[in-house]
Amino acid sequence: EHGATMVTHMFNAMQSFHHRDPGLVGLLGSRKETYYGIISDGIHAHPNSVRIAYRSHPKGAVLVTDAMSAMGLGDGLYKLGDQEVRIQDNRATVNNSSTLAGSIATMDSCVRNFQHFTGCTKVQAIEAATKTPAAVLGLSSRKGRLAVGCDADMIILDEELRVKATFVGGELAWKAASFNLPCILNGN
Repeated sequence: EHGATMVTHMFNAMQSFHHRDPGLVGLLGSRKETYYGIISDGIHAHPNSVRIAYRSHPKGAVLVTDAMSAMGLGDGLYKLGDQEVRIQDNRATVNNSSTLAGSIATMDSCVRNFQHFTGCTKVQAIEAATKTPAAVLGLSSRKGRLAVGCDADMIILDEELRVKATFVGGELAWKAASFNLPCILNGN
């Protein structure tokens, strides 16, 4: 009843699982009220680890990007606070070391990876990035779903789960140049 309800960045910088002392990993599936954030970039957690977590507690998955400001930029050196970070091959590390320094993964890439790693449906992968995080934060009455009275923050995805348009408060905030909005959304 009293205790942890959310594990931040499951498997990341965490004690390893051991059959006699499972540590935080042992919380997976132990209580339905426990959620876990997971960075499904294929770097912070191995795809098999993501799959094990999901199969242990599918309703608790909360996708996290851990993205730093260099997300979307090319390989090179960037700043994260006072640290110099090297971006190379989709990996962000403290310069001149192998220590991870966040991520450059986008949320839509995490959703695609999560679906691929776990074998879940597109809906389940999208819910891990929308509905479940809203529930964790106590925002389900306004966020994480499309319904009358909600904030109308939403994205349009293509069949490959790539973002084609973004709406904030029901207003178009961005769209891919090649994407034609359905007439119901563009006011025509």
